Amino acid sequence: MILSKIIRWPLILAAALLASIGGYALYQAQQNDYPTTGPLRPVFQLPDVNGMEHDIREWDGKVLVINFWATWCPPCLKEIPEFIELQKSLGEKGLQFIGVAIDTPDKVKAFIEEHGINYPVLVSEEKGSVIATDYGNDLGVVPYTAFVNRAGQITHTHAGALDKETTKNFILPLL
Repeated sequence: MILSKIIRWPLILAAALLASIGGYALYQAQQNDYPTTGPLRPVFQLPDVNGMEHDIREWDGKVLVINFWATWCPPCLKEIPEFIELQKSLGEKGLQFIGVAIDTPDKVKAFIEEHGINYPVLVSEEKGSVIATDYGNDLGVVPYTAFVNRAGQITHTHAGALDKETTKNFILPLL
């Protein structure tokens, strides 16, 4: 009888530990699927294609979609028309796309004019890559997109091209 009590307690403790680990793993999985808070977005300043310096804090209080891209990147170019459309349809609700082109100002300026980009595009070949890393882009890929809520917290990041529906699914809960 004493032996069965001695054996039973480690089994109960092991079961409780496994349940706790399982519960925590489920909680983390749900947080990753539906994040509502996250780290504060890093502050940065970059020029636009005309050389005018902008601070990311200019757009505080808005839902931000910060997209790191380049004119030489085919997946980047595919998602931009969808971003233009989303900026047009959701901008009045507080959405603000910000492009960060890791490219030269003259190439980006020509691209903006040709494609009618309706949101701010900041430019820097060197500093843009560093800022992308600050936003979690450890792989150094483009396109790379960070979603930021009105409180300035990064709620989600995405490496690679986004389609319109996936982008909307990240944005709409933040509006």
